[in-house]
Amino acid sequence: MEVCVKEVVLFGLDHHQGLIDGIIRDLGPEVEQVAFDVKLILAEAVTNAYFHGNSEDCTKPIYIRYSLDGSHLNLQVEDTGGKSGYRDIPLDIDESRLLDEGGRGLYLIRSFSDHVEMVDNTINIVKILECQ
Repeated sequence: MEVCVKEVVLFGLDHHQGLIDGIIRDLGPEVEQVAFDVKLILAEAVTNAYFHGNSEDCTKPIYIRYSLDGSHLNLQVEDTGGKSGYRDIPLDIDESRLLDEGGRGLYLIRSFSDHVEMVDNTINIVKILECQ
């Protein structure tokens, strides 16, 4: 099976929900059962890229790459920030911080993903799809 990696570029957050909905449609019926998870993962990753990576600069691009490889959905969100190295993603979040303005995004991404890692300015995410 040949894997086709697609990429979309986003500037700012004005149209990010429509773009995410388009990615879900493009991926087809294979992701139908996990569409909520994928929308949440992408919304959090794109929001983090905009606010934390691109410092709310809507002239800086956010790259979203995605592919479906059998039962593995691979997502990648890259900002243009200057971060370097591997960064830890929280395994849990303190109950007292659940309603804070920040800190939940990476935790939610990890919670709804099967594998996630953040290296430099790119978050790599794998969501395993249930067998059809």
